[in-house]
Amino acid sequence: MAKVDILLTYWGDLDLLKEAVNSVIAQTEDDWRLLIFDDCYPSKEPAIYFSTLTDDRIVYYRHKKNIGITKNFNFALKATKADYCVLLGCDDVLLPTYLETALAHVGDADMYQPSVDVIDGQSKVYLPLGDRIKRLLQPRKNGIYSGEKLAASLCTGNWLYFPSIMWKTKTIKKYGFDTKYKITEDVILELDIIKNGGVLFFDTSTTFHYRRFANSLSSKEKSKDGIRFKEETDTYTHFTEAFKDMGWKRASRAAKWHITSRLHRMIS
Repeated sequence: MAKVDILLTYWGDLDLLKEAVNSVIAQTEDDWRLLIFDDCYPSKEPAIYFSTLTDDRIVYYRHKKNIGITKNFNFALKATKADYCVLLGCDDVLLPTYLETALAHVGDADMYQPSVDVIDGQSKVYLPLGDRIKRLLQPRKNGIYSGEKLAASLCTGNWLYFPSIMWKTKTIKKYGFDTKYKITEDVILELDIIKNGGVLFFDTSTTFHYRRFANSLSSKEKSKDGIRFKEETDTYTHFTEAFKDMGWKRASRAAKWHITSRLHRMIS
């Protein structure tokens, strides 16, 4: 059993997938297992590529039919056995010290979030407006964050980068992903964990490259027919009431207004 299972749900550009895989292989911490879950991508090239790899820490699985991103997340979670796991995007990149740094800090936290640089389709670091806002909202110091203050901050503007998070496996398996959602399933998971006493360790060390460009899978999913904003409205309405029932007035107000989400909708 490895210290960390890296779960990679795949549908997309093969060259970017290779870059993601190579970033795992290059880790300074070598006690990991990489599990790839190919969601029936219409090409044999990924299977051919993985058949050439001789590292027995890498396991490739291909679904017989496309099951969709949220169900694929849940399928991946069932396969993990390590104490910690990462749901790495198939076009994102771990910097070499990601695992070493995360394991040194995560401790008993339910989630570990490093600082992140954003890259484009050519792997060049840049900083779009939305990510500038995320940086303004993020904590300035390493440490533990939890409770109403964290929930209110994330409802004002979600500054987490879901694929970069290291999870305590026991925690994330307890919740899983709501298959009714395709866009906000990560937000629901994060806020549910916090609502029930979960803890986040935020690290100012930059150890992750998050890819944001027009043809990325996440960008395509989030642009579908206004689904993103409908799901965000439903999600924040739910947490407005949930936090209100808990007596978390500040978090309830933040969820009700979800300011950065609304601003994004206005300018989109």
